Amino acid sequence: MPQNTPPSVCSLHVYQRNCSGTPPLTNEKISALLSSPSRPAEDIARNVPRQPEKILAFSGVGEGQHVLDFFAGDGWYSELFSKAVGEKGKVYVQNDEVIWRFAEKGLNKRTANNRLSNLVHFDNMPIVQMTIPNNSLDLVFTALNYHDLFFTHSQQNGKEVILRDDIVDYKAALKTIKDAMRDDGKFVIIDHAAHPGSGYEAANNLHRIDPAIVKFQMQEAGFKLIEEAFYLRNPHDELSKLVFDPSVRGKTDRFVYKFAKR
Repeated sequence: MPQNTPPSVCSLHVYQRNCSGTPPLTNEKISALLSSPSRPAEDIARNVPRQPEKILAFSGVGEGQHVLDFFAGDGWYSELFSKAVGEKGKVYVQNDEVIWRFAEKGLNKRTANNRLSNLVHFDNMPIVQMTIPNNSLDLVFTALNYHDLFFTHSQQNGKEVILRDDIVDYKAALKTIKDAMRDDGKFVIIDHAAHPGSGYEAANNLHRIDPAIVKFQMQEAGFKLIEEAFYLRNPHDELSKLVFDPSVRGKTDRFVYKFAKR
């Protein structure tokens, strides 16, 4: 990991408009969204480690967009995107069979009584089975879960529990997503960094991933890296602890990448 990492965003573009042609949310609108009294208190408590004001600005999300939050978990970011795109926008929320077993209770609570009416659920569904119109997504987003494409087993009470027979077919998954994206759509990935060369096993024993794997797979799938943010990097994280370890939880070294179609 670089030792002299810049503290802010390294971007190819000083000014940007979001993919649907409308301006991205202003800092004032983002602040108002984050301070809304309708946000759950437990969500607000996680603002500091996640820095959503910077992530939302980095994503370029704006009113009226169509967004995919894949491997969305309990929908922490899905809710923010729901508020950001407004009534004219749409947010697809996807969790496959592995993520769903951890996310079901929280996401159902979050969306009870049609609380977030512009969400479209793909619950307990593989990425390749999503039904999203081609060339319709302005933004694709996944936070802290890209590594779960390669999450196949875990240790529970000293026993190995098999969660998948094999890794997700990431090539097919990324093709499905790419086909659903507009030509000028953007794809943002945030995840916990693992040691270079650690391979897929880091996804199982640490819930991390080598950033080089993400870059390679995205390039292979026909994407190019256009922007990187550094405000979630932590040079003091040794990259060797499980992300749920109390000593690093909420303080892991996290990369933030933005890709576009080539």
